[in-house]
Amino acid sequence: MGTAMNIREMQRCIEDNLATRLAGQVALVNGGDMIYRPGVAVPDRGNGPGMPMPPEVTQPEQPALLERPDVHAVYAGVASDTFNKAFGYRGGVPLADTVAAVRSFFDQHGAPYTWWLGPLSGAGDGAEQGANIPAALATHGFAVGEVETGMYLPLVNAELEEPAPTPGLDIRVVRDAAGVADFASVLAANWNPPDGEVLRFYRRAAPALCSPGFAATLLVAYQDGQLAAAAEVYRTASGHPTAGDTASLDVAGVYNVCTLEAFRRRGLGTAVTRAALRHAVQAGCRHAVLQASGDGYRVYARLGFRDAGRFVECVPVD
Repeated sequence: MGTAMNIREMQRCIEDNLATRLAGQVALVNGGDMIYRPGVAVPDRGNGPGMPMPPEVTQPEQPALLERPDVHAVYAGVASDTFNKAFGYRGGVPLADTVAAVRSFFDQHGAPYTWWLGPLSGAGDGAEQGANIPAALATHGFAVGEVETGMYLPLVNAELEEPAPTPGLDIRVVRDAAGVADFASVLAANWNPPDGEVLRFYRRAAPALCSPGFAATLLVAYQDGQLAAAAEVYRTASGHPTAGDTASLDVAGVYNVCTLEAFRRRGLGTAVTRAALRHAVQAGCRHAVLQASGDGYRVYARLGFRDAGRFVECVPVD
């Protein structure tokens, strides 16, 4: 197979990358035993004030995975729908039965969650030709939340160098717990106040994220020494190795591209995305995929990404 994909292959790569990444959260934080104390902050290393940690937890709840032919779901061990997801609907049983299984799974943990659907697993053709699963879920107590555009970029011959490097910008691949904490601080700041559950998750995940060869790579950007932006690369296999090769992790999913408010509108999002893609190329990836919000769409289109379908998150409302 060549380096380009048809639209169905693009959609499959996006869905597989996200589903694998979500399920991988179970192994990522399993066995964590961090102890948090009220009022304790992430250490201030000169990048801004420390963030309050969540209330004390002496025995963190372990994550769990629900795997059924019709749906998968992951509970990541934290009280945040940023990490807790059901994904897909592949039919085979009535949707009402699938909904009951998903609700029961998350009710066991008292955890918030959302339900992610891509064009091959519910948001497009759905499990049955012409099905509109997000609309069907509305009759089961869900509402459409975020709608994002799946996007694809062949990395061979992609233009990934900065036209003009930004003075004072230092983008680093995270290799230690301090870097993971900085990444988490940028991501948590998307909420006001910053989301302590995001900090909790990455504190537990830090040992795995810092392990050599792990499928996820975090990048953090500093502007003039100040923490400014972040991005993540998650690698999976496309199932289409090049001639003579065995299957490899050749698809790079780009996630969590975010910039602290004080540093926005300076091109840092574009710069950190380019850096993430360069890292993916160096790791042997031939394809890049992502889900773009309205704000990010223009950035990714300028980098050469093309549309590959609609991706919908449904939110339980009762």
